[in-house]
Parts: sequence; structure tokens; C-alpha cells
Amino acid sequence: MIRKPYIYYTILLFFTFTGMWVIPSFVRMATDSPDGYPFVYYSAVMKDWGIIDYRNKEMPLRDLRGNTYTMAQSDSLLPFLNYRQLMADGRLPDSICGTAVTPPLLRSTTVVFRYAPRERRSPDKGLYILFESMPKRVGLEMPDDVFRLKDRVEFIDVQTNTVNREKSDLFARALEKAGYTFPARWAIGNPNPRKPYDEGYFTLDAQGRLYHLKMVNNRPFVKDTRIDKDVDMAWFSMYEASNKRFYGFLFDRQGCLYILESREGQYVPVKLDIDPIDIDRDEVTVMGNLLYWTVIITMPQGRRYYGLETATLKRVSEHAIAREPNRWDKVSGWLFPCYLTFRESDSSFLYPRIHGTGYRAWAINLLLALLVVVASRRNDKLFAALFVALTGIAGMVAWLLMPKKG
Repeated sequence: MIRKPYIYYTILLFFTFTGMWVIPSFVRMATDSPDGYPFVYYSAVMKDWGIIDYRNKEMPLRDLRGNTYTMAQSDSLLPFLNYRQLMADGRLPDSICGTAVTPPLLRSTTVVFRYAPRERRSPDKGLYILFESMPKRVGLEMPDDVFRLKDRVEFIDVQTNTVNREKSDLFARALEKAGYTFPARWAIGNPNPRKPYDEGYFTLDAQGRLYHLKMVNNRPFVKDTRIDKDVDMAWFSMYEASNKRFYGFLFDRQGCLYILESREGQYVPVKLDIDPIDIDRDEVTVMGNLLYWTVIITMPQGRRYYGLETATLKRVSEHAIAREPNRWDKVSGWLFPCYLTFRESDSSFLYPRIHGTGYRAWAINLLLALLVVVASRRNDKLFAALFVALTGIAGMVAWLLMPKKG
């Protein structure tokens, strides 16, 4: 028996919030399933969308008109996607849609890029690897140091864990000369050594200006991209394209997506002709080839597909697939008017979030409250009924676990 009311209510609320997290978690594990979207790709040959189901070995490809195609036909109708198979079969044509093709050209113009909100919502380690952009030998070699870029730039020897003051001062002077203002907001690069070349990092300074930082012949290269007047930058994803057409993908705060092109030493943002996205919730997939890019936007409501012309990134076609509610969506809509989570797929951080599911679950809450009034013999059943009407199953379980008040 708990004699002090504030202790009773504190424990009751603790049990309730715990139940709002634990009970839906178990129900979700039993009912949730991944969204099942087909693989959709824009065909340069069909000038239409191809929908592919690789589980169907005989007729894996169909178009939007309902026509189906064999595996061999699908290879020819999607030559940019399947050019390696066409090469193995000796069926790769000399030209596609009037454009001459070779295997090296197809490889160099292939783009595969993915963005998820988790990319922005992950802990920043604060230490970065800077490769030599013009190595004397073929391939990139891991450097002997790492650098940090926040209130200043410092290079740290990985063996001795000491600051290389000479190199740090060299890069600090280069940043100062270029007009860089500390503290840095972020620095983004691609530290994977298995890539054809290295373009270093793009970093946003305290004034919202985007700078390009890399190391050439063991000397700093720092340049202001001067695109802050044209683009209100929110995020940048590095992508060292094989044909060196662009440096990466740029997101602005209005939800527009760009590539940052390299044109005669200048940095030119080129907007992808797609509808604005929510960079905090939507996922982006880009599959590009010599003639067309397929851009896939995965949203909570479904997927949007855009076919863009490679040269101009102008839209030539679009398609959409609505998301089908799964069992978790249906069950949670009836059982939990709201529930608590600490981890979501769009973030690597742990923090509490309350999710609302709609009005239907309030009917279950009222039925549970009525059950408490009718079946309970405890003195506080009227309070409990009101509490259960507001908090649902979690509140009812918490109340049943509580001892009587003194």
C-alpha cells in the first residue's frame, strides 16, 4: 500500500510510459513487415517504365500496359541495367537508341546513389581521412594521419596521437586565405580508398558558405564554391562520379535536389527535375546511365519514380506506387492511439518519440474504461476509468500492477 499520493501517481505514470513503449514493441515485432515495392526502372529502349520481378524466372519484366517479357528480352529492353549480361552473351549492341556505346563508356556513366535521413542524423566522429588526390602510384593509399575540423583544423598522427603542427598550420593558412570562417558546421567526404580518385571534402563554414578542401601533392587545395547565393544548403552527399562530371548531391532547405557539377574549375549546381522532398523523412535512390536517370523517392505514403534525361536532368516520365498498409498499421490503429519509441530508422540517435495513430483506438480506450467501471471493485475505479480512457492498454496494465493507495 502506498500512502503518499504523489509517489503513487509518479510510479503509475512511469509504468504507463513504459507500457506505451514495451507493449507496442512486442506487438510490432509480431505484426510488422517490410514494404514490398517492385523494382522499377526507366527503359531507354521502351521509353517507358519497366517493372521487374526477379522471382519470376520465365517472364521477369512487364511494362505499364501489362505486356510481359522473357529474361532474354528484358536484358535487351533494359540494356543499361543488364549490359554485363549482354556482354557475357555476346549480345551487347554497338549503339543504343542511336548512341554509340562501349563497355568503358557504360561503366563510366553508371551512377548508383542512395540517401537516407539517417545519414544526417548520425553521430559525427569528428575525425576525417584525407587522401592524396594526385598519388604518384595507381590507387589511393591510407595516410598516416587524420584531421579534425571544427573550431580549427588539426592533423593528428595516428601512431603517436600527436598534432602535426606544421601540416595543421599549412592548412589553416590556406583556409584563412580562402575566406573560411570557423567553426565548421559540417565536413563531408568519402573515406573509402576503393574508388578511382579522391576529391577530398566539402565543408560548410559558419557563414553558410560551401568550400572544397583536398590535398594535392601534399599541399592544401581550398576553394570557395560560391554557390551559397544560389542554393540554401541543407546537406551534401559526396559522390566521386567515374566520369568526373560532378562531385556529389546537394540538398537545399526547400527540398530540392541538385548535383554539383564541375565545369572548367567552376562549381555549378544543376537541379534534378523532381518534386520537392522532405530530407528528414524521405529516402532517395538514383540509378543513372548514359541516357537516363531513374530517381526513386521513398516516402511514408509510397514511392515516386522519375525518369530524367542524363544530359539535362529534365523529367521525361514519372510513376507512383502508393504504400499498402501492413498488419502493424492496421493493428496499431485500433490498439494504440499513441505509442512511444526510442529508435527509428531515420536516425542513429536514441531519444523518445510519441507517434499518433488516429482516432479509431480511442474507441478501444472507451471500452476498456467501461470495463474498469463495471468489473472493478477498487475504490479508485472512477479515476482509473478516466485514466484508461486517456492512456488505453498501457494505462490499464499500469493501473492493474499498482498496489492500492493508502
